[in-house]
Amino acid sequence: MKRSEDEKPGEAPRATTEFDWRDCWYPVAFCADLPAGRPLAFTLHDEPYVLFRDALGRLCCLEDRCPHRMARLSSGRVVDGHIECGYHGWQFGGDGGCLHIPQWPPDQALPQRACVPTRAAVELQGLAWVWAGDPQAARPAEIPAIERLDEPGVTHVDYMTDLPYDQGYLIENVIDVAHIHIAHDGVRGGGFRHLALPLAFNVLDDSPRGIKAEYRTLAAQRDPARSPLASAVVEFRAPGLVHYTSNYRDPSRIAGLALYGLPLGRGRCRLLYRKYSNFYSWRESFKPRWLEHWTQNTILRQDMDLIVGQYAATERSGKELRELWLPLKSCDQLVIRYRKWLDRHAPPGQPYRGFATHVAAIEPGTAAAPAPAPNTYTLHTRQCATCTRAYQRARRLRGLLIGALALFLLPVAMMASTDAARVLAFAIYVAGLAAVAGLRAFERRFE
Repeated sequence: MKRSEDEKPGEAPRATTEFDWRDCWYPVAFCADLPAGRPLAFTLHDEPYVLFRDALGRLCCLEDRCPHRMARLSSGRVVDGHIECGYHGWQFGGDGGCLHIPQWPPDQALPQRACVPTRAAVELQGLAWVWAGDPQAARPAEIPAIERLDEPGVTHVDYMTDLPYDQGYLIENVIDVAHIHIAHDGVRGGGFRHLALPLAFNVLDDSPRGIKAEYRTLAAQRDPARSPLASAVVEFRAPGLVHYTSNYRDPSRIAGLALYGLPLGRGRCRLLYRKYSNFYSWRESFKPRWLEHWTQNTILRQDMDLIVGQYAATERSGKELRELWLPLKSCDQLVIRYRKWLDRHAPPGQPYRGFATHVAAIEPGTAAAPAPAPNTYTLHTRQCATCTRAYQRARRLRGLLIGALALFLLPVAMMASTDAARVLAFAIYVAGLAAVAGLRAFERRFE
């Protein structure tokens, strides 16, 4: 790769990109998880933004800073569809214009500089999307929507979590078909070790917009024509979507998996997971959303425990992946293509890890900056409206039950006038203690 003229000696070569990481759409959150009547803070490549709804329910996105004294607008509140800074009460509309300053003389026009830069935001297919570049250049037609999601009878399951590593490692992980049957052996929604076999890939596209390939397992089949699956396709669509499609011989059957990545910043990213189908089991209709999230938390924890170590060791080494890896054509072909895609189209000014080039996220030879140990609550529960409600309700119920046991049942058991009444009261008391323990175990699944 040719070194650019503005590079300093000793720096990794910078990729010249045909993909514009600014002029594109990024998914921020599922709309079902947006806090009602409150702003949502997020970052994109370490730049802070705030998302909220105006009085008409439209999504609005501003830079997360008040022009008064740089306080975070996301620490304030939404008042009549306007976002209000929690420091001095300045209010701003969805267009970034200042609408009210409590301390400003009422007979004078508000200062022209009292405005906040905006980003275009739209809602599509239940996702909140933000255009990272000039709002006037935003092109809604370029949102990487999943066309078959809108077909009749198609339902979906959504899940969102933050992860403690760069988005490149997330994309590498979810585009890697081969790891599923080993890393997630025996887990519901995962794989089975005996199915971890060589793979064959037929690459259909490799361009600035992404990579697309068919894949199949190289295993002897008694009668391949009887398989309900005609082909399986995986596609990476820049900047952060990995889309799996199962194409059935029966064209009426629809199934797929969309995995969206949001580059929050250095060493941080967000995964928005969407599984969809038009032939889910009837049990899926009755299953609580938080129960599906328990499964996904288990799978993501298995991946995360592996990738955190991989991320730290790779970045600390200071070497290129072509020196560190021993890849296999029979399983790593798409992973290599993705890393080579980053060689050509790396995000400017950001850490990245291509196959032959990189910009380090961690200084070579040093450890990553210490950070709190990631847990389910910080990575998922507090981002998810459904799991937050389930967690808070369980905590309240457990508190009420403890109070009832201490204030009523135990005194009743001790003061019962007959042996039968005493035994019954103690039995109820023990059952209550078991319920408290069960609720605490339930809570821990969210922590």
